[in-house]
Amino acid sequence: MTLIQDTDVKSKAFDDLINSFNQITNLYTISDPLETFQFIVEKQTITSLIIEAHDKITNLLPNEKLGLEVKTEPEIAESRSLWITIYTKLEVDEAFEKLTILDDTWWLEAITSVPKSNLHINLEWESNEI
Repeated sequence: MTLIQDTDVKSKAFDDLINSFNQITNLYTISDPLETFQFIVEKQTITSLIIEAHDKITNLLPNEKLGLEVKTEPEIAESRSLWITIYTKLEVDEAFEKLTILDDTWWLEAITSVPKSNLHINLEWESNEI
């Protein structure tokens, strides 16, 4: 492969990553887009998993909002992870039941397909108050 071909391949890969990130920004509320993009650049293999997660979650929980956030564990150096948060108004039992279904039917297998992804899914409750 020549230097020009190598550069073209790298440029195409980065363009694909940008396109995937743009798609992700349309699916999730992202608390810090720059930090999230940097995380995704470091772990490019998770982009398709993030996109697929949106489809799986919204099929099971169609009315919930989804957020994406990089979190750091302060006590552990270099412990960054990416969290998909499902913001719900469901009752606690129903929300955890849906999360368990997601785990059993897709998530537990999907996450093992991307080693060291540091991608997680959690629930948070929205208030019914305005």
